[in-house]
Order: sequence, then structure tokens, then C-alpha cells
Amino acid sequence: MPVSLEFDRSHSYADAGDGITVPITLRMGRQSVELLAKLDTGAAHCIFERSYAEMLGVDVESGRVQRFRTVAGSFAAHEHEITIQTLGIEFSATVFFAQDAAFNRNFLGRSGWLDRLRIAIIDYDRELHFSPYGS
Repeated sequence: MPVSLEFDRSHSYADAGDGITVPITLRMGRQSVELLAKLDTGAAHCIFERSYAEMLGVDVESGRVQRFRTVAGSFAAHEHEITIQTLGIEFSATVFFAQDAAFNRNFLGRSGWLDRLRIAIIDYDRELHFSPYGS
């Protein structure tokens, strides 16, 4: 049986050879920073570079620390509540900022991003379609 889906927004991304990149804005109070993050459906959480927390005026170490283990090793990150905007859709989310300033990756994971949106990925056409969850 065919299924019909409707979405509020679409985003065309570049060749997905190194992942699907999504433009986002992180906001804390009056401070905001724009960046590109990789969509990672296998990541449990959203994790960002420490420098972005510092640009937002966030005291990284004031958040609860959690260790993450990956195939490439392990690292520590601190939990914080911020606002994320993705192509016009804005929501509050609990995310992590890396403890180590050398950490240079930004991931949009299941908790804090994917669980806030309804998403369709058509990788062949390099298209991402999404709406706020519940719309």
C-alpha cells in the first residue's frame, strides 16, 4: 500500500561522500552562532565543538560530563540546554559540547535533533525533507 508524506521544508545537500551536512544555528540567550553539522542517525546525541559553546558564552565545564566511545576512541563532553534552528524550524534541545578544544566535529544525533523532526532522506537526489515533529 502506498504511503504519502508531506513536509514543510526541503534542503539540497552536496555530494554525500563524507556525510549529509546541514546548516544550523545554535542559540543561547542573545548569542547565536551559525555552523554546518553532519546528520548522524547512529549518534545518540548532538555533539558540537567546544569553540561554539564559548562563542555562545556557555561555561562548558558547568554541564554534566559524559564520556562517549566511538570506533575512533573516546572523548568527554558536557551537557547543556540550548536552542537549535534548522532552516527556519527552532526548538530547545539538550546537546553536548566537547571538553577538548581539539575536537573538531559537529553531529546532529537522535536525541535533541532527529527526535524533534519528521525527516525523509532521498540520498540519490541529495535531498533532505523535514517538518517539526507533531505538525
